Amino acid sequence: MITRRELLRLGGFTLSVMLMPEGYKILKAGETPKGYAPNLWINLSRDNYLTVFVNKSEMGQGVYTGLPMLVAEELDFPWERVRVRPAPAGRPYVDPKMGIQLTGGSTSVKNMYEILRLAGASMREMLLSSASKKLNLPKEKLRAEGGYILTGERKYAYGEFSELARKEPLPSKPRLKEEREFIYIGKSPPRLDVPEKVEGKAVFGIDAFEEGMLYAVVERPPYFGAKPMKVETGEAKKVPGIVDVFTLSSGVAVCGESFWSCQKGRERLKVEWSESFVKGWEDKDFEKYFRQKLKERGEVVRVKGSPQSSFEKAPFKVEETYIQPYLYHATMEPMSCLAWVKKEECLVYAPTQSQTWVLETAKRISGLPESKIRVITTYLGGGFGRKANVEFVAEALEISKRLGKPVKLIYTREDDLKSGYFRPYSATLIRASADREGNINSLSFKIAVQPLLGGRASVEGVENIPYAIPNLHVERVDVELPVSFWFWRSVGSTHNAFSIERVIDRLAYEAKRDAVDIRLKLLKDNPVAYRVVQTAAEKAGWGSRPKRGEAMGIAYHFSFGSHACHVAEVSLDRKSGKVRVHRVVAVMDVGPLVVHPDLLVSQVESGVIMGLSMALKEEVRFKGGGVENTNFHTYPLLTMSEAPQIEVHILTSNRQMGGVGEPGLPPTAPAVANALLWGYGIKVNRLPMSPEYIKTLT
Repeated sequence: MITRRELLRLGGFTLSVMLMPEGYKILKAGETPKGYAPNLWINLSRDNYLTVFVNKSEMGQGVYTGLPMLVAEELDFPWERVRVRPAPAGRPYVDPKMGIQLTGGSTSVKNMYEILRLAGASMREMLLSSASKKLNLPKEKLRAEGGYILTGERKYAYGEFSELARKEPLPSKPRLKEEREFIYIGKSPPRLDVPEKVEGKAVFGIDAFEEGMLYAVVERPPYFGAKPMKVETGEAKKVPGIVDVFTLSSGVAVCGESFWSCQKGRERLKVEWSESFVKGWEDKDFEKYFRQKLKERGEVVRVKGSPQSSFEKAPFKVEETYIQPYLYHATMEPMSCLAWVKKEECLVYAPTQSQTWVLETAKRISGLPESKIRVITTYLGGGFGRKANVEFVAEALEISKRLGKPVKLIYTREDDLKSGYFRPYSATLIRASADREGNINSLSFKIAVQPLLGGRASVEGVENIPYAIPNLHVERVDVELPVSFWFWRSVGSTHNAFSIERVIDRLAYEAKRDAVDIRLKLLKDNPVAYRVVQTAAEKAGWGSRPKRGEAMGIAYHFSFGSHACHVAEVSLDRKSGKVRVHRVVAVMDVGPLVVHPDLLVSQVESGVIMGLSMALKEEVRFKGGGVENTNFHTYPLLTMSEAPQIEVHILTSNRQMGGVGEPGLPPTAPAVANALLWGYGIKVNRLPMSPEYIKTLT
């Protein structure tokens, strides 16, 4: 937490954004209610610098720029004098709509938009009031602009009034700017996190350091669901620099004075592991198990009309099972955490997406109250949902508590792959039909998948499908397996966009209808979605020869409050089976406005690249019940030379604000697969579309 001493050292004018039982309130420093810890969100210093403490994690998506923009906009403050710091972990900093401090679900700007603008506007009004008194001028004669209070003849830096402004009462309803007044929102000021990254000053999780710290690695089971039964540590402890070797619930910890000594010590361990349900399983065993699960009765989450009878009577039918593998998050920075559990204090440096869960874990393991725990959020070298899981933090805390010293736990790339927490494997059975005019009249969707969010993520994008299909059945089968799984960028929509959009095109193909026209018919009562699909088709030149490939495919999906549609231009080398994507046209509607257009474009581009990597290459493979992949040579990602030309087009609409980070990914894979259908007659029903798989279809 920010201490009172730190508040005083910053000086100037500070506002808190305090979560109270009745909701969020803007408060002045020193007005913290009894029973609440002091907290700091916005500080205007005497020398006229604005510091914004951001409660979201910066993992490349740009929240260290997008969120301070909202404060600077309403305060009308010069961008070059804006600073950003990570907020501490604690209840005062939780996301007001989530109720926890978490970066995920494409919610950062959407959820913090109003409260941060109100904080900036409150500070502006209080500065004007204090300036009015000091200058002995009516407030109406003053203007707050560009970091200065302007009179008719002179200008004064905001910082000159920072001390006086602290004494002003908070405005109950500060005026927010109208769109025509915006100086930042809708534009793309430089990112605040770039300079220190370019200069090598940025601290990522693996960079964290404490004097006298030890290092640790964890030996993990060779197959999922196993626990260490017997551990021979004698040879490992003989390695110079090794301090201790002991068992954790997740494996065997090897601790030493250097990372190298830990690695060498781990090589000499001898561990006997318990049995597991999946011991000995290979890829074919997982597919057989999931297909079998599809035969079980699941939970029906939505029914509309009579899908079964409509399917039986329809002239055009498709029945297909879609298989999608476990996926690794492949963050450029593997998991790492520096923890120090002392008797009276606990310190955690973590590249985390979930400060709340880190804090709760630290309380549980250290036994200390929240007031004695300090969580420092470092930069994240990629997240994609993986770093919202805190098992690596728990391991570091357990090791530090036992040794009584600061410990930096590091996962190697091999550890990271081996440990799991993958995007879940899924098998989806779909029966869909169309009438003689090619209108889709029924869809039955059944997915077998390990459940996230109590199973809600399993049917994400289908339960709330925007397509006006008159007869609909949505069902899920929860699969229990010891393979660890977790959120992966765009969560359930990664599975469901692929299978739904593939079926839409399969029906259009069977009924000899245009893939765009069939979607526009289904979206005729949804003007926002209709315009997104229509715009994507127009911008891509749908109906004409592709500019850079031999075939075009289209896919649309609604997720995280935003509508996205992609058109992919694709070619296929039939001899090698290699699919090449030459161009992707991406259209997204995120609601009423875009805070930082360049960040949106970057996010969509990254979603396309990650979606193509998923579509063409990525697959966790199994041998003996454990992961066969070891590093990027056996878990290949899309390379720079394989990246297509990407065009991003932004639309807005008069509706609730949507998210940006995840909606750009789901339409990518089905757009590519649909291009293979229309251009080559290839009916893809699994991912990845590797050359080996594609050759079996040609």
